[in-house]
Amino acid sequence: MAVCWVKAGWCGHEAVIEANKKDSNTIVFSLETSCPYTTEMHKHFKEINIAEELTSRITETQTYKRASQFIPCVGCPIPSTILKTVEVLSGSYHQEDTVIKFLNFNSQPSETVSKVKAIT
Repeated sequence: MAVCWVKAGWCGHEAVIEANKKDSNTIVFSLETSCPYTTEMHKHFKEINIAEELTSRITETQTYKRASQFIPCVGCPIPSTILKTVEVLSGSYHQEDTVIKFLNFNSQPSETVSKVKAIT
């Protein structure tokens, strides 16, 4: 089992994704969220074929096909979180946090790069 929490960003919505392997080929997931769009997507999308999902181009995954039907925000992190969960449960990705954090918004590129190097 894998459980992920996502704070989507400016919209303020959060989601908890819980995923389990149904069998060696299938992952079943539940999605609890305050977002009406991802709630609607989840009504139509609860199982993922591991092999098909992980061997498809990103635009051809069932995750992004379903997301494009229901989620209007192009930067929504929930679909990518679902895919990371599939990777972790399949054993093709080590369980680690994936983080996106804005370090600065209006500085010169060289200043931001220096800050990133200092953190890493």
